[in-house]
Amino acid sequence: MKIAKATVAALLYTSKTLANGEHPIMIRVCYNSKRKYKSTGLSCPKALWNGAKREVRPRHPLSANMNAIIEKELMHLKNRVLDFERRGVAYSAQGLLEASARKPPSRKTLSDLFRERIAYFRDTLQKHNTATGYRTLLHIIERFAQHRELELFDVDTEWLRDFEKYLHTRYADTSIKRFFSAFKALMNHARRDGLLEANPFDRFRFSRKLDVRTAKRALDSDEMDSLVRYYLDTYYYGTRKKPDPGTMKRRCWRSRYVGPRGEERTMELEAERFSLAMFICSYIFQGLALVDLARLKWKDLVPIGVLNREKYDRDCAARGSRYAEAHKELVAFYEINLVRAKTQHPARVLVEQSVARPYMKPFARTAKAPGGSGFVFPIYFDDNPEHQFERITYANNVINQSLQRVARRIGLSRRITFYSARHTYASRLYHADVPLPLIAQNMGRNQAEIETYLKEFDRDKIISANKRIWQIPAPVPRDAESGAVL
Repeated sequence: MKIAKATVAALLYTSKTLANGEHPIMIRVCYNSKRKYKSTGLSCPKALWNGAKREVRPRHPLSANMNAIIEKELMHLKNRVLDFERRGVAYSAQGLLEASARKPPSRKTLSDLFRERIAYFRDTLQKHNTATGYRTLLHIIERFAQHRELELFDVDTEWLRDFEKYLHTRYADTSIKRFFSAFKALMNHARRDGLLEANPFDRFRFSRKLDVRTAKRALDSDEMDSLVRYYLDTYYYGTRKKPDPGTMKRRCWRSRYVGPRGEERTMELEAERFSLAMFICSYIFQGLALVDLARLKWKDLVPIGVLNREKYDRDCAARGSRYAEAHKELVAFYEINLVRAKTQHPARVLVEQSVARPYMKPFARTAKAPGGSGFVFPIYFDDNPEHQFERITYANNVINQSLQRVARRIGLSRRITFYSARHTYASRLYHADVPLPLIAQNMGRNQAEIETYLKEFDRDKIISANKRIWQIPAPVPRDAESGAVL
């Protein structure tokens, strides 16, 4: 059975006569045997109304303007009917009039909305990473839609299901979750701005549960130690032959830094040396992320002396507290207090200078800037947020590619990225029985979030833990006949 659609028409409402003798011009909506009327604010004498064409006759001095207003009202209501029919939304004659009284839907396309939000995050908030994420999602949607321009109302539940199927053939579940979270936020923004009546994500459900567990990227002790030994033997002690630069995709890392007189200088480092040094520095600097290392300036590294507690305790036990106090030894440390770029959580980093020295040696030239104003690690060369985003993205790519080449060279089969250093730091502390609150504090994270970084317990740890509940009490000797305890 075919369901009738709503009809919209203009008419002269002769049942009502105004004080000037004219009749109001109304818009009539008919649907499901119900009639509702909407005033246009216009009026006309009966003699000047064309009932057949439903318009003001040309003899009226204002006919052109009045007919334009009537046509605009008709088109507005007809578009509402078309929108409801296309989306399969139930409506009534009264609901249609109420919807038409609200702000009409924007003709802004989906691409327009994306580009507006990209510019907002990039230029207003200086959140270049978020802007890049939206730009990536826009390109994916354009490929899915075969570069056909989409209206906002085109994105409905059925469209989202098709888009999900498309993503499943090309991306991992973690990426799909990230894309849909950004997409939902975009449509929520459109709804708040009155561009949409409802967010299509409100009724959307994934076809299956996404596996968004974070892959454990922490290295085993032997794997981390082999990377450190390779760096020391190749670039610090010089006992190992360096790789042939011709085999490297990027032979060197170039950057600019400030000299002792404030002049700009250029620095070139072998890409592999730069990448390994940055990776190990992240590990010993309490798992600092690359963006946090890049922001460090020499004035942020405050030299302090820390009591050698082991020597002090030994001297106290052997010769007494007076001797220990007189012969106490201070160990040189760097103390760094910073706020993490990603979480805005404070972090306090303490690094023994002798431990850090071999891996910071390639960057020693950056320490010559007046007043410690130079960046410790040669990634950024100014404070421009856009330049910094480009540099950190480029550095991350260089480092990850170099780490993969080193891993293959020393026989590691796993995939290593710069972020593996942060995971490894957290994992090794955890398996050394360091409390979770302290690990979280060291890394500038909440305790509830820290499990992301932890590597699974190895087999021996699991067996050792299980043995604590496997202790079975020895049988009590009893008399075989009576059962009495002997």
